[in-house]
Amino acid sequence: MIQPNIEYLAFDDRRLMIIAIPIIAFGVPFVFFGLDMTFDIDVLLRTWAESLAHTLIFWLLNRLVVIRLRQRYNVFSQSLKRFIIQIVLLILIFPWVALILGGLIELIYYLLNVADPLPVTLLQSLGAVYVLTFAITMLYEVIFFLHKYKEAITEKNMIQLAHVQSQLDNLRNKINPHLLFNSLNTLMSLIPTEPKIAMSYLDKLSKFYRYTVSHQEEKLVDLSSELNNAEIYLSLLKERFQDGIHIELPQKNIPSAKIPPSSLQLLIENAVKHNIVSVKYPLQITISISQDREYLIVKNNIQKKNREIISTGMGLSNIKDRLSFYTDKPVEILQNTKYFKVSIPLIFLNTNHEDTNHRR
Repeated sequence: MIQPNIEYLAFDDRRLMIIAIPIIAFGVPFVFFGLDMTFDIDVLLRTWAESLAHTLIFWLLNRLVVIRLRQRYNVFSQSLKRFIIQIVLLILIFPWVALILGGLIELIYYLLNVADPLPVTLLQSLGAVYVLTFAITMLYEVIFFLHKYKEAITEKNMIQLAHVQSQLDNLRNKINPHLLFNSLNTLMSLIPTEPKIAMSYLDKLSKFYRYTVSHQEEKLVDLSSELNNAEIYLSLLKERFQDGIHIELPQKNIPSAKIPPSSLQLLIENAVKHNIVSVKYPLQITISISQDREYLIVKNNIQKKNREIISTGMGLSNIKDRLSFYTDKPVEILQNTKYFKVSIPLIFLNTNHEDTNHRR
């Protein structure tokens, strides 16, 4: 039984052989040996049977050479060396195989006392052997190369994704302790005077961190989940800043839409970090969905702090990098003297995203 040897061939070629060998065997006599449909049916059948035997044997021998050489030269950088050796072997060895096989067939005809249905010249035989074996070799090489190229692209994407994920983890490690510190201060101030509000605040805080932990390994989350978590996060900020911050969330959601987790948290944190948040100068954050339902928009008014905050740009850069794995649409950033707006492209894993439902 022919083994698939996927490790060295990069695919299971048995189905290919079942389909390709009979087709090639049918065509070779017409292309190389001058066979046409005017020949006697008996001649046609014997010629095709002989061609099928040649094609099958040359294919299997070629396949064996491919596997053995790839076992020995198994590093992709050795591909050129392996290919050259393979071509030299084909040139030197396969004509002898053709002569031996032709001699065996002639012997069979002699023993059966049957004439050769279609005698061929040495030049015709060599031409057929070289073209056939070279075509088979190139077929396996092209498939192998495309497979390795796909593997390389996938590996590169995985490395990039791991790098982006590590950046996100670093961002979370910076943001979460700062958020936790501020939240505990708020909680400590509420406990003596507003114990019920303190309990509600603690419940929201636990839900927020539960979401962060449970989704930290996911690449994409439902828009509804991210909006719900953003609502919890914003209520924590509201408790901390009171009337110093105003938040507006979209009333509708797109069920099939997804975005990278913690995207909204990073953008909201960015707005709070760079702007004054006070009752006198309230920060207005508006989260909405674009009219074409292709983007999620986060917009805030600009009122820069007196002490300039140095921005690393890691938050926005991380969002852009994570989105780049799923869409070619850019993250749109618009800034003027009045407001700062970021539009994040929504990801749709299916094509139908026309319906919208209420989040609640």
